[in-house]
Amino acid sequence: MMEETYTDYVNKVAITLPEEYIDIKTGDARVVSEKIQEQLAYHAENNTLIHLLLSALEHYFKPGSTSGVNQAVLQELSAIKWMLQNGNVTVGHSGRQSFQVGERKQVKGVDLEEVAEVIEAYGG
Repeated sequence: MMEETYTDYVNKVAITLPEEYIDIKTGDARVVSEKIQEQLAYHAENNTLIHLLLSALEHYFKPGSTSGVNQAVLQELSAIKWMLQNGNVTVGHSGRQSFQVGERKQVKGVDLEEVAEVIEAYGG
């Protein structure tokens, strides 16, 4: 891929894509996907490039709602964290660790930072 510049002349915005970029959250080098290139081209053509970039940044720094499926995943992660913190881990007959889960408790508010810590602890 050659470097390509997408320009929204109406809003005076231009972005030049390099061969690869550094993901600022992980530090990994990444290649710009074809889908991203298509979206940049579309929004540059429609003079909405700044809106695409700002929407992406807003989503990146403050992920969407935690309703529906996302909320269920967050609740499961919170339950796993609770089990780990309360030492509910035993070794079964196979020598593998298992969790002893008693009564299922409803998880109230889920702190996204706590979830991120759990995911980070397990290589996510």
